[in-house]
Amino acid sequence: MSADHPAHILIVDDTPTNLEVLLHILAEDYDVSIATSGEQALDLLRRGALPDLILLDVMMLGLDGYQVCERIKAEPSTHEIPVIFITARTDADSETRAIESGGVDFIHKPVNAAVVRARVQLQLELRRQTRELQGRTRDLELRLAELAEAHEQLQVLWQAVEQSPTSIAITGRDARIQYVNPYFTRETGYTAAEVQGENPRLLQSGLTDPAVFKAMWDKLTHGEPWAGELINRRKNGETFWEEAHIAPVKDARGMVSHYVAVKLNITERKEAQERLAYMANHDVLTDLPNRVLFFERVDQALTLARRNGSRLALLFIDLDKFKPINDTWGHAVGDQLLRAVAQRLTERVRASDTVGRIGGDEFVILLNAIGGADDAAQVADALRHSLAQPFNLAGLTLEISASIGVALYPDHGQDAITLARHADESMYLAKQAGGDGLRLCSN
Repeated sequence: MSADHPAHILIVDDTPTNLEVLLHILAEDYDVSIATSGEQALDLLRRGALPDLILLDVMMLGLDGYQVCERIKAEPSTHEIPVIFITARTDADSETRAIESGGVDFIHKPVNAAVVRARVQLQLELRRQTRELQGRTRDLELRLAELAEAHEQLQVLWQAVEQSPTSIAITGRDARIQYVNPYFTRETGYTAAEVQGENPRLLQSGLTDPAVFKAMWDKLTHGEPWAGELINRRKNGETFWEEAHIAPVKDARGMVSHYVAVKLNITERKEAQERLAYMANHDVLTDLPNRVLFFERVDQALTLARRNGSRLALLFIDLDKFKPINDTWGHAVGDQLLRAVAQRLTERVRASDTVGRIGGDEFVILLNAIGGADDAAQVADALRHSLAQPFNLAGLTLEISASIGVALYPDHGQDAITLARHADESMYLAKQAGGDGLRLCSN
């Protein structure tokens, strides 16, 4: 993988249609090879055809994706190859198994071309940066170990450290800073004179998990190198992410005399990861929680309700008259209308409640700590009246209505699946009755 040679990606899938879709998305930018079974993929890897990244289908005849990934990670020659799972499964157990088997990410079917390209690019960039940082760290550790024995090499080492495009700091055994390179000063805003004799904790933001520092010192005090991620703070107060590699330097007697820290700013990488995580849990059009995130919050709310003996309500909302508007004025107007509906719903519930979109013109609302059926019905009816008010969009006055089904915990179910089914059924009954109505679950 270099600027002159495109990255090599191996796609493993036993469905020709899936292979065709992924080839269409990736073949223009990458060197792509395919395998139509897990066994064929492992055979290619054994023969030395090592890719930079593997896209691996979960459900395949013979060896499934989890088994293939576990075998890949068990072999030293293929252990470091990142694996992204391609799966139609969205349950938490499947995602957990993907991570436990060694996968770095997963893409849900049907695949979105932009998501595929973004996640492939991110993992390839992460691997490139990791290789680069590991290489630089190894070089620096070697040079620092040789410093006590080979004074003539000092100047070469000095120039390398001074010109390094990574942040480097050297402390004594007492953890007081003795040296920082120019990149450190540019990155942190502190001059070399300002940090001389200081403890590196002056960079701490208070946002790094204390367990990270404990793990770091457990390693260093035993004479072992440590690698991890830190949230640090610049002199001007700005916070930033760093991937740090810290290694003890031992003298001729094998005693630790110094510590060298090599750090790479990974703020952009973390922000990209956060954006991907946000995209995976939110509806692209309305920015509302999607089905996955919404029902995660329902599960959390149910746990709290059981503990506190409180009640909650689940509302399923289907828009009436939306399809004619979409057909008449086009999807652009329809999309504007959906965004306006999302905004109107959000504005008319409490901050503690959750509004989500689960597809098409279907919305869901979680009402926390609701008094009872009358309170839920009152909120639902207010929402129905609100949606019945005209929407002025794109120079048009648009009118819709809503069919709303309501289910309450614990009256109509003890779990999210049961509550959702009853709320959906109630909404359907309201729809059958002519729409623009409210139906409370009668079970």
